[in-house]
Amino acid sequence: MKRLIAAAMLLLGLSGCASQPAAYTNDFFAMDTFMSVTLYGSTPDGRPADDGTLSDMAESISRTVNRLDAALSRTQTAGDLYRLNHADGAVTEVSAETYEAVRQAVAYAEQTGGAFDPTMAPVTDLWQIGTDQARVPAQAELDEALTHVGYQNVKLLGENRIQLLNGAQIDLGGIGKGFAGDAVCALLQGENGAASWQALAALGGNIVLYGGNPARKDGSWVIGVADPDQTADSLVTLARADGSVVTSGDYERFFEQDGKRYHHIFDPATGYPADTGLRSVTVIDESSTRADAMTTALFVMGLEKGMAFCREQGIAAVFITADKQVVCSPAVSDMAVFSFEGEDKGYTYAQ
Repeated sequence: MKRLIAAAMLLLGLSGCASQPAAYTNDFFAMDTFMSVTLYGSTPDGRPADDGTLSDMAESISRTVNRLDAALSRTQTAGDLYRLNHADGAVTEVSAETYEAVRQAVAYAEQTGGAFDPTMAPVTDLWQIGTDQARVPAQAELDEALTHVGYQNVKLLGENRIQLLNGAQIDLGGIGKGFAGDAVCALLQGENGAASWQALAALGGNIVLYGGNPARKDGSWVIGVADPDQTADSLVTLARADGSVVTSGDYERFFEQDGKRYHHIFDPATGYPADTGLRSVTVIDESSTRADAMTTALFVMGLEKGMAFCREQGIAAVFITADKQVVCSPAVSDMAVFSFEGEDKGYTYAQ
């Protein structure tokens, strides 16, 4: 349910055009969250696609996401990732898609200096956040689990072969929805049925925009970034025609114990939920996978280090802090039309 709320807080803006073309919407469940895709399509001669064509594409999208869910899931026993994690360090051949997902995860781990790390599975297993067994692990448990964490333990051997060293276990939850989002874009781009597609896919906290919004004169989709305390309200809106908008926040999955909140974004250096003074990070990027990884990394880095990293790497990010500030990296103005709406909620805006 928390993931559903996180998805619902990113709002689809459809106002701005007097007459609105018919849209086809399909809801489905995958990757442990509710997902939705809204589609518009045109035939080669410019006529709106019929319901059958729209339905076929919507079903293709849900099948693609579910296929990736099966391959990249740590718990589905027939999947590539499950086999890799249970190979006891043996070289394991996986599908080309799984290999590419792991390759990208390792590359983003290297780029962020380990602030994003796909080998956090031993730590997340201890905390069990999102289940009825959520708890604060003993320090000795965390210390032992951290000896197996480190993206350097993932050996990419080519020809779709991977080896995990030192008891490492991979968890691709940090980029899985982003990787699925990029696969959805590839599917829309490569489809030969309709001449063109326009789509908004809400894949949990990952929003994928494709082809422009025909329901608005400027072609933009308007995405709201939630108030962490009132997720039905937006502090910021971002207008953009294509690409991805991805948010990670401490309000998405958490539990409370002894008056303290423990959320699901872990610091690989400590094994504890990252305590950096941030409530959420939103990244706007052409790549949904990269945006997914960067939201996690920037949350772990915190505002000061995260902003320096954004400036260095040209990343468009919106930070929402615990002391009620909204801070944008310089690249945001190049990636989206930004509107601040948080003043009446006690927030201040800084760039």
